[in-house]
Amino acid sequence: MGEDMNRPIYETKADVANEEAVARLITKARGYMMVKLPRLNQMDYAAFTTDGLKALIEIKCRRNTMAKYDSMMIGMEKVLYARQVNKHFGVKSYLFVQWTDQLGYVCLEDDCTIDMGGRTDRNDPNDMSLHAYFDIDKFRGL
Repeated sequence: MGEDMNRPIYETKADVANEEAVARLITKARGYMMVKLPRLNQMDYAAFTTDGLKALIEIKCRRNTMAKYDSMMIGMEKVLYARQVNKHFGVKSYLFVQWTDQLGYVCLEDDCTIDMGGRTDRNDPNDMSLHAYFDIDKFRGL
């Protein structure tokens, strides 16, 4: 369940900076030491305390308000990975989303639906795939 190594990487320096800002907010709120994972890892960060690994974190930054859409989509492979890690190691995974008006999160083991989805603005057919959709009203504020 990895990324296609021949696929272009669209992540920009601004994307990385935005994710780092969210990671700092998580650290401040929860006291976690956030460790950035390699770029093609399924999750963005590993969250540690002095007791060890506490969670895996995926971070998305959006240019719209939280209420614009009824759900938030994320690649199905990330959700499958998160659920396997939880099943085999007991480590939960969370999706944190920074919208223009607030920061929210949902556990990737929570209920979701599966459907086709993705971006259509880059003319990349690989952007369309199976995605998990989490209801916006299931997100909690940090």
